[in-house]
Amino acid sequence: MRSVAFLTLAASLACGPRNPPLATPRISSEQLARQLAEADRLASRGCYLCLKEAAGAYVALLALSDDPVLAKKALENNLMLALREIELRLPDSGAREAAEQLQVKVSSSYARYVEALDALGDPADASQYVRGDQLYVPAERRAVRRRIATELEKEWPASAMKAYFYLAMALNAGMVAELKPQLDAMLGTHSEDLSLKYRTQAFLPLFSMEASRDLIGQETGFGEVHFLIGQRAILNGNLGSAYRELSRAHELLADSASISLVLANVLMSYARFADALAAFDRVLSAGPDDAALLGRARALSYLRRHDEAIAVLDETLKEIQSNPGEKYYWRAWNRLQKGESQAAYEDATSALKAMRNNQVYNLAGMATFNLNRLAESREYFENALSINRADCDSERYLGQIDSVERSWKSASGRFTQAAACYDAAIDRMRGELAEYEQDITGLSNGLIAAKRAEIKDAEALRANAASNAAVASKNAGTFK
Repeated sequence: MRSVAFLTLAASLACGPRNPPLATPRISSEQLARQLAEADRLASRGCYLCLKEAAGAYVALLALSDDPVLAKKALENNLMLALREIELRLPDSGAREAAEQLQVKVSSSYARYVEALDALGDPADASQYVRGDQLYVPAERRAVRRRIATELEKEWPASAMKAYFYLAMALNAGMVAELKPQLDAMLGTHSEDLSLKYRTQAFLPLFSMEASRDLIGQETGFGEVHFLIGQRAILNGNLGSAYRELSRAHELLADSASISLVLANVLMSYARFADALAAFDRVLSAGPDDAALLGRARALSYLRRHDEAIAVLDETLKEIQSNPGEKYYWRAWNRLQKGESQAAYEDATSALKAMRNNQVYNLAGMATFNLNRLAESREYFENALSINRADCDSERYLGQIDSVERSWKSASGRFTQAAACYDAAIDRMRGELAEYEQDITGLSNGLIAAKRAEIKDAEALRANAASNAAVASKNAGTFK
């Protein structure tokens, strides 16, 4: 019996509660402090690439420590990443989701900042941001942003991330007057954080070339700042500088749809249509974009890929709230190149309902001329000339209409005027060509080739107009 009792006691002792083993620290407090300081330093550099590198450092530390301060800093860095991805139209890296997952480890709520991401997260709004058009948003959306900005205002002293969110939301809500008195205090409170300095530069009225260059000097990974400088160069008419800055921005942030869209339009200006097409396609790979789709159609048009251009324009014309005139014009232009005069005429007249310039009138005139509707064609060409007296083609076509109608004296005058117009245009184009040829970088090669072809065409048309003027003058004397 004693042995049984002993065994029972031993069994009960074996099954009883044990003291938990002492946990071995995954990282010492000294190591945590040192590595956290390095992650914080990366985050304070402010550029998107810096924030991503900091995110990796925070993730590595989170695997080693449950420190709530670490979790809070990692959460705020992820929110900064998510907002920058909206601003630059970068692919979703999962930063927002990571921030929401970290919320359970942080005592204070970041719900307002998640709401701010939603308020700024529309792709169309993102493109407004990068163009500096923060003030021009629908009234109801601006009201939501104003409410959120007001709620965030009192929290900006707490961290650079909270200050950045307040700054971004206030600028996008049009609260410039309320914000300006606080800017110096915000920048002073978070003087070591470059993201706030960048965000002030991203608002067009506050842009400073000196301050932007200084930011790049402090952090060479700031592709965002190269983007800002490139946009300013476009406004100043300096396309060479714009191309260089935007190319550098694209090198650093190749997945940014915002950068690709602006770069694509600069490439179009340099007649680098294949490169522009590739850039527009990069934008479209990130999601629907009406401006990029229209740009793609224009690039295909210049590349003489008319069927593809028309197919793209068919797609863009499913949405006619934006740029209907441009869309109809380019479809009309491509259809005219294919000899589809009736379809070109219909599109040209649709374009005229939305925009009126000499190019659209000239296009409508050519389509109706091909359809032998001469009276209507004459009216379109005369409208084109009333807008632009240097529209040589419209002058020449009016001479052709006069010739068909046997109005030889008028035809002679029209052709003579057209020849003189082409002479002036050729002189101007030769001056432009000389400027392009001074570019030794190769950037202007497309422009040089295009301008030489344009001059050659103008010379042929000038010779044709002069010859027709002589024939019309002779006929005027013969048949008067």
